[in-house]
Amino acid sequence: MLDSADVTPRDGRVARSHRTRAAIVEALVTLLEAGNPQPTVEEIAAQASVAPRTVFQHYADREALFAAVSEHREAHLQRLMGRIDPGAPLLERIDAVVAQRRRIFEWIAAVRRGALLMEPFSESVHGALDGFRTAKRLELERVFAAEIAARGERERATLVAALGVAGSWSMWDALRVQQGLDVEAACAALALTLRSLLDGR
Repeated sequence: MLDSADVTPRDGRVARSHRTRAAIVEALVTLLEAGNPQPTVEEIAAQASVAPRTVFQHYADREALFAAVSEHREAHLQRLMGRIDPGAPLLERIDAVVAQRRRIFEWIAAVRRGALLMEPFSESVHGALDGFRTAKRLELERVFAAEIAARGERERATLVAALGVAGSWSMWDALRVQQGLDVEAACAALALTLRSLLDGR
């Protein structure tokens, strides 16, 4: 165990820098979750209890800050994904996918909307969102591999594309925001869509 004599001033500065960076990231997330999709640097600084110049000292621009938010939340996002058994009965897998998408999409909603506003102007934000889209689509292909393989060669690509749309953030956001459904109703709509695609019910 270190005593105070073993801790150099540089160690203290590094620790403070880490705390400040974390506070700035948490401030941005807090503002996004409060309904502010494009908070200013001044708003982020005020929420983090730092000066605006401090934000720029740690993050060169908003793109770097959003990249830090993405990295900060990645581990929890992977836990929310969980692991669905592709050998389980179809209806159980559908229910598991619906629960998975509910967990993920409700958790990321506020940050995702902010990121979407930045995506056309930010290569790193676009890369993060595109990677997440691919991961979600591949997860559906893994979980429903048996049903996909049972289709004819030409129909498989169509089914994969339809599943990708059904299990996407865009679909969930349309149900929750554009159609004004509550979480349970959105889950029911998603489950119905997946059943219709996979077993015709």
